[in-house]
Amino acid sequence: MLGKRKREVAVAPRRRERISTDDENPTPTTSADASQDLFRKYFESAFEPLPESKMKPSSHPEGDDESESEGEDLEDENSEATSEESAWEGLSDAGQQDAEVVVVVEHNATAQDAEELDSHKRQYKSFMSSKPPKDLQRATKKTPDKAAVGEDDALEAQNLKHDLDLQRLLKESHLLEQAKSSTMPGAERHKAIDMRMRSLGSKDSLFHQKNMPRSHRVGIVTKATSREALRRKEAKENGIILEKPSGEARATNRRERGVDNPAVGRFRSGTLKLSRKDVLDIQGSSRGGGRNTRQKRH
Repeated sequence: MLGKRKREVAVAPRRRERISTDDENPTPTTSADASQDLFRKYFESAFEPLPESKMKPSSHPEGDDESESEGEDLEDENSEATSEESAWEGLSDAGQQDAEVVVVVEHNATAQDAEELDSHKRQYKSFMSSKPPKDLQRATKKTPDKAAVGEDDALEAQNLKHDLDLQRLLKESHLLEQAKSSTMPGAERHKAIDMRMRSLGSKDSLFHQKNMPRSHRVGIVTKATSREALRRKEAKENGIILEKPSGEARATNRRERGVDNPAVGRFRSGTLKLSRKDVLDIQGSSRGGGRNTRQKRH
């Protein structure tokens, strides 16, 4: 109450002063409007015409009551509140519309195959067990069908047979070129058989004869050596490098000793006889190094 009284006391003299100033200096509105029109015309003559102002001159005096200003403020607040409420009502309507939309989700649960389930079970068991996962790998390997295994074996055997026939054809092609008739002669047929036996692992050739006259054997050996020497001579003249000549293997008929016989000497009639060579082999050489003996002598 005290504040309101002070406010009324403070405002009263202002109103009086304003009224007094208005009374002392009366300003006609017509003169102000005329001057404004003059400035406007001058500006429009120099520049583009100005847009017409929609604001009207206020007819209220400057010193209005505070009650009127407060009322206007309240009206502005009410208008703002109503505008906010209307805006909020719009949002609520949109939210209701969004909520009314029904979302349909289709989920078709496909049943897993039995194999996948078995694999998952095996993996779970192997994970929970303390054993290494070797059993899982063995279990996952399916046993092949007997019919499929039989077909594969037959096909493999047929392919192997074809491979052998092709190898024989390639090896015996030079023999087929020499043959003039449709049937192979006896010599060529024997050569082909000998080649097949050698390819299968035969050590000696079919044409190698153990028992034969000495003159025949010497002639065969000399003919083979002369043929080999001629081949190497022609290769050397033509600049062809051949393999090294293999040395003749000496046939050493080593005497086989019995299990109970001694390794050194000979055992006859209950006595062991040692030769001088056997004794030297057992004792070893008594001679020392040449440098050491010379140093000792000096």
